[in-house]
This record gives sequence, C-alpha cells and structure tokens, in this order.
Amino acid sequence: MKNTHTLLLAAAVAAAGMFTQAAMADGSPTYPPFAKIAHGKKMLSRDDIDKLDESKFPALAGLKSHFDDADLDHDHNINQYEYDHYMSNAPH
Repeated sequence: MKNTHTLLLAAAVAAAGMFTQAAMADGSPTYPPFAKIAHGKKMLSRDDIDKLDESKFPALAGLKSHFDDADLDHDHNINQYEYDHYMSNAPH
C-alpha cells in the first residue's frame, strides 16, 4: 500500500511539471506564446520585438523596454527560454 502512495505522488508531481511547461508554452492572456510571435524563428532580435503590436498584449511593451534584462545570455537575441522566463516573472 505504501508503494502505491509513492507511485501516485510521483505521477502527480510529473503531471504538475508537464502542465507547467504546457502552460508556459501557451502564453497567457497578457502575452502571446513565443511560437506565435517568432514565426518559426528560434531567436528574436530587438528589431523583431520592436515590430510587435503591444495593443493586444500589453506585456510586450515591457519586453520592448527591458530587452536587455530579458536577454539573459547577452547575445542580443531572445530565445524561447528567455522570453518565457521574462514574461512569467514580469509584472503584468
């Protein structure tokens, strides 16, 4: 019986982790998913970000003004991890 509880707990933790990843990949009501704005690119430059219309997603205005903060590896581009990290931690 104890093994069943452990197995159920492990399954619940794994499911929660997968749900979190799926939720981040889908964006939120305040910001679009990376795939929607990247159009097949793996990285977005400052110019790509500047071209985005923030009227639909207000959080993009913060990304535009804090591009250097979002660019964690300082390669002058934002990848999906950096985008999701910034957007999930930025005040909306």
